[in-house]
Amino acid sequence: MFTCCSESITGVVIYGMKIKTAILITAVTLWGCSKDNKQALSTNLTDCPANFTCNYNYYDDADFTDFTQPVAGKYRVFWYKSIVNNSCGLSRQLYFKEALNSGYFEIDGSQIAAGQVVGYNFNCPCCDLFLYTQPIGGFIKGTKTDANIWLVNASIIFGTADKKAVDTLTINQYYTQAKLP
Repeated sequence: MFTCCSESITGVVIYGMKIKTAILITAVTLWGCSKDNKQALSTNLTDCPANFTCNYNYYDDADFTDFTQPVAGKYRVFWYKSIVNNSCGLSRQLYFKEALNSGYFEIDGSQIAAGQVVGYNFNCPCCDLFLYTQPIGGFIKGTKTDANIWLVNASIIFGTADKKAVDTLTINQYYTQAKLP
């Protein structure tokens, strides 16, 4: 009778271990499948275009109104600016804003097209041709990587007033905090 009982106890222990193992494997698998992709931003940084100087800054307690510089407000404003290194002064500026209380954000194509969170300015004082474009789609994602640094991945599609795509700006860069001008 002792052997029978021992086999029963051994069977229960093995059965219990199989259940625990199955639960553990299921939990690990589910956790692995539900990884938060929010943190999986590309760290393959884009370069500033040749013969340009680029700035990648963000400002807390800011907003944008006239697209020449950020102003005081209630958002976190990210500002990309590229200026050609010649006497013409060609510049391209892209602003986007997010809530101050987040450590991660995503802006989708419909928000970009609606102009709710993105502003754009293209200035070319000596260009003969003026092509008016506006952001019409794409995406912007950002995550805070340090106390004063954000990693931002963006692909902004620019188009004409009738939504015909003519250009895409891709930015994968670290933005550093700056003080409002």
